[in-house]
Amino acid sequence: MLFLSIPSLFSQTATTTIGPINFNLTSAWTIPTQVANGVTIQDGHTINVGDSKVFYSNRIDFSGTGKLVLNGTGKWQPGPVITSLKNCKEIITYYPMSPSGQYTIDPDGIGVLPSISCYCDMTTDGGGWTLVLNYLHRGGTNPSLLVKTNNLPLLGSTVLGTDESGSTTTWGHTSPTYLNAFSFTELRFYGATSGHSRIVHFKTTHANTISYFRTGSGSMSGINSSYSALVSHSAYIPNSAVSNFANEGNLAMTNFPFWLGANYHWGIKGQDYRWEVDDYAASIGNGYQFHTYNQIWIR
Repeated sequence: MLFLSIPSLFSQTATTTIGPINFNLTSAWTIPTQVANGVTIQDGHTINVGDSKVFYSNRIDFSGTGKLVLNGTGKWQPGPVITSLKNCKEIITYYPMSPSGQYTIDPDGIGVLPSISCYCDMTTDGGGWTLVLNYLHRGGTNPSLLVKTNNLPLLGSTVLGTDESGSTTTWGHTSPTYLNAFSFTELRFYGATSGHSRIVHFKTTHANTISYFRTGSGSMSGINSSYSALVSHSAYIPNSAVSNFANEGNLAMTNFPFWLGANYHWGIKGQDYRWEVDDYAASIGNGYQFHTYNQIWIR
C-alpha cells in the first residue's frame, strides 16, 4: 500500500486547503496518482475539505496532530481503485488532482474486456480526455496505418517531424468495434503540419460523428456547424468542410472524414497516400511530403 504525504510546498503553513482553490492541483500532492490508495496527514497539517467538495481516498493516516476537517457539506469518501475506472473522464471526476500521463483503465468495468493502458490529457479544456488516435508522421514517407482492435495508442513524442511509424504503442487508431466499448459523449481533434502554421483543434458532441466513429457506417456530415473551437484552433476546417467520405469502416477517422474539395482536408494516409491537415498537399507534390501530426481524443 502506498501513502501520500503533504509535500514541502505547504510546510510554511499548518493548513492545506482541499476546496475550490487547490483541490485539483497536482502540485498539492507528492504522488497525485496514488491519492486513491491513501494519504498521510503529516504532523501539524490540516486538510480542509470545502463545502460541497468530496475528497476521495481509500485510506487516511494521521501523524501527530494531523487532522481532517469537513466544512459544511464537504465529505471524505472511499473512492474506486483507479484501475477499475473506464476512462480518463472517470479518473479526473473521482481524483481531480490526477496529472496527464499513462493510466490503466477497464473500458467496460466488470464486463469481459481486459484492462488496458491509455494516455490521459488531464489539462486541456478541463481534462479527462482519452487518446484514441495518434499519428506523428514524418514527411517524405507513406507508412501503413495501424488499426487497434483491443488496445489504445499511447502518447510518445509531440515534436513535428518525428517518425513514429515503427512504434506499435504510439502509432495507430482505434477500430470502430473497439471504440464502441467506451463510454463518451465528446470528441476532440488536433492536427498540425509543416506545410503551414494553422492548427486544427476543436471539440464536438456531433451525433453523426460519434456514431460514425463507433460503427464505421455513416459520415461526419454536419460537423461544419456543430463544433467548438479550442484556444489554439486557427484552421479553416471544420467550418469550411462541406464534403465527407462515408462508410469507411476501420478508416472512418482517417480517410477524409471531413474536407473542402481541393482546398482543406483531414486526411491521414487518405486514399492510401495523402497526409493532409487543413491543406491540399497532393496539388503540389506526392501528397505525403509534409510532416503531419494528428490526434483524436474522447471524453
